[in-house]
This record gives sequence, structure tokens and C-alpha cells, in this order.
Amino acid sequence: MFKHLRGVAASLAVLAATALPALAQGTLRIGMTAADIPQTTGQPDQGFEGFRFAGYTIYDALVNWDL
Repeated sequence: MFKHLRGVAASLAVLAATALPALAQGTLRIGMTAADIPQTTGQPDQGFEGFRFAGYTIYDALVNWDL
């Protein structure tokens, strides 16, 4: 039992010692459709992502209030 654990520990140590860092230094492109862009004219939609993008727009609601 301990010989097996020793072998596994040794192989993990060798793998950890020879691990190289990721060398991806290119451009990361992220695709996004127009439907994913939250509206900024009212309450944030799409959950927290809309809130993170547009913030809490209480000022807009007060300014756009039609009397």
C-alpha cells in the first residue's frame, strides 16, 4: 500500500517539477451578440451582468419621469 502511494507521490513530484507555465501571448477575442448588451435606458436586465454593465440607473428613471 505504501509503495503504491510512494510511487504516486514520486510521479506527481516529477510532473510538478517539470510543469511549464502557459506561454500563450496572443490576442484573446471574445464573441458577443447584440442581444447580450444590456439596455442602459432603464432598469438593468440580464441579472447581475446587466447591473455590472449599466449600473443602478435610478437617476435616469427620475429624469425621464414624465409629469
